[in-house]
Amino acid sequence: MTIPLMYYPLSSQNHRVQKFDVPGDEYPRQYTLENLPTATEMDEIIWAAYRQIFNEQQIIAAHRQVALESQLRNGQIAIKDFIEGLLLSESFRRLIYETNSNYRCVELCIQRVLGRPVYNNKEKLAWSIVS
Repeated sequence: MTIPLMYYPLSSQNHRVQKFDVPGDEYPRQYTLENLPTATEMDEIIWAAYRQIFNEQQIIAAHRQVALESQLRNGQIAIKDFIEGLLLSESFRRLIYETNSNYRCVELCIQRVLGRPVYNNKEKLAWSIVS
């Protein structure tokens, strides 16, 4: 018999005082599919996913994943699956993976997918071996 995981509330060590101003770029909008977005909101979600994974200069019509967009619009896949599809696409492989070294590819993937910098060179080395 296995011991079940203990659930606990997530907390942060980065405690801040509440601000009095309206949040701007420091608190980006978090996109979800929970409350069935409209067509324009879905376009914003798709555009934000492309901006997150690809560079602004790399977002052109030829690199769009129309089949994935259609599945996302119809609710067949989640945003996580859409981003995974973008990462596994031929465009990502050709534009990011093949044109950069393993170390740079690891940096780009961690920055764009996880939204954080690489912690240290050991992390970069460990993931560069995998890629």
